[in-house]
Amino acid sequence: MLEVAPLVLGQVSSVPLQWLDMAVLIGSIVGVTIVGMWIGSREKGTVDYYLAGKSVAWWAVAGSIFGTNISSHHMVGMMGAGLKEGFAQANFEFGAIFGLLMMCYFFLPFYRRMGVFTLSEYLGRRFDERSRMVYSVTNMAFLLIQMVGTMILGALTIATLTADSQYAVSYEAAVCILAAVAGAYTFYGGLKADIFNDVVQSVLLLIGSGLLAVLAIWHPNVGGLSGLMERQPEKFHVFFPADHPTLPWTGVLSGLMVLHMYYWGTNQFIVQRTLGARSGWDARMGTISAGFFKLLIPFLCIVPGMAAGYILAIDPETESDTAFAGLTRELLPSGYGLVGIVMAGLVAGILSTIDSMMNSTATLFTFDIYKKYVRPDASERRLVWVGRFAMMLMVAAAIGLSLYFGQTRGGIFNTMADYNAYLVPGVIVAYVAGILQPLVTRTAAFFCILAGPFVSIAFERTAYWAFDHKLQAFHRAGMATVACYFIVLVVSLVTRRERDAGREKYTWFRFRAERRAEDESAIRPWWQNDKMWAGILVACTLAMCWFFA
Repeated sequence: MLEVAPLVLGQVSSVPLQWLDMAVLIGSIVGVTIVGMWIGSREKGTVDYYLAGKSVAWWAVAGSIFGTNISSHHMVGMMGAGLKEGFAQANFEFGAIFGLLMMCYFFLPFYRRMGVFTLSEYLGRRFDERSRMVYSVTNMAFLLIQMVGTMILGALTIATLTADSQYAVSYEAAVCILAAVAGAYTFYGGLKADIFNDVVQSVLLLIGSGLLAVLAIWHPNVGGLSGLMERQPEKFHVFFPADHPTLPWTGVLSGLMVLHMYYWGTNQFIVQRTLGARSGWDARMGTISAGFFKLLIPFLCIVPGMAAGYILAIDPETESDTAFAGLTRELLPSGYGLVGIVMAGLVAGILSTIDSMMNSTATLFTFDIYKKYVRPDASERRLVWVGRFAMMLMVAAAIGLSLYFGQTRGGIFNTMADYNAYLVPGVIVAYVAGILQPLVTRTAAFFCILAGPFVSIAFERTAYWAFDHKLQAFHRAGMATVACYFIVLVVSLVTRRERDAGREKYTWFRFRAERRAEDESAIRPWWQNDKMWAGILVACTLAMCWFFA
């Protein structure tokens, strides 16, 4: 096979952008912004602004979930993680199928039947306002971490791609531009604008990442998927040893699954897409459809990242997050609009994630803080404007943190997962235990959510001080989850006099027995059976895990 000398990033960055590339990029951004603002002019109230009028079809739910989830931390971060760690990074995608199905058939029936705006409303009805408030603050912190990571990776890549050209954009300017564009149409358009643009942006993302993936995997230095598997057989495994510092199989099957349950089932900015669906079937079918697209990500992001090691001479430890920019500038000829298409896909992914986080933050702040504690009698118009104000505060904080941490290099995707693992255990235990066990009391849920980060830190510090061991993030999350469940049981027994039959009706078996069929009376052809497609999705996931085991 013909061997081509790998290029260092400095050589790659000498390739200039042309006017057609920038025209494609700018045209897509301007088009998205204008349409979003036009949609916003038609919004009438809080249901329209925060839940898209509950009129979203299944295909739009699918596109919005996929576009919201896939952003620069996938296209850039996961590609860098593929270069650094290997195919085991695909566990984030395979495990996501478990989380998606948990959302479909476990969490979603509760949320839709109760007609909630925020997921914290479930905690408020099942337990009390203390748990609801702590969840809202925790989830807003989670969203801020996600937004900052997305902005850092996106801005770094844009700055690298435009370097040494007449269209050069600095890192600082890229951060501000991304925030301003996403803020413009989300500020006016609400969830309906987000969902519409997410669908368009998902198409751009698939085209851009697919084009780059094909060129990287079938590069002469790589020789296709089979050639790469021959070169890196040790990295083409789903499960790494239990002592692996980043992706141990024990952590993947414990703590990472906890993160997936939180992210897909109890995370406002993902689940809000399904709350806006026009029926329960649309919500479920859209979620399952998004799962099939998730199975493409290992081959669109991770495998090209592994191939980058044979195309670019970059350090996997410190420069892994530059793999996307390096491949784009090395593999795509400028002047034909192809670089513009890939950049449009990247920017589309960033915008679809940021806009979703903005809208979800606005929803949490408006209904869980402002309407609940500041002005319960606020008008529909005021609630919309309060949400817009909260949105801008979130954006300002994200810009500031992105500029502060802008020099971060290498492994941002896994670093984001590490930070989020501190927040997740207490929340997911409160939800799952509260749904499954009537004995869980109000005080127990509150202490559980509050204790999650502190228990995580305690395990980490104990491992370091007592055993001189750095506790891996997923192991820490798994252990903290078990500890939080123990806290729930103990405190529930101590406070068992708080049990309330009215609140316990929101547990699984009682709720399922009493709930009205939302839309199951509609007779659908066999090929629209969502459970059949869910089974096919699971079979495809298990087959891929088995093949790459």
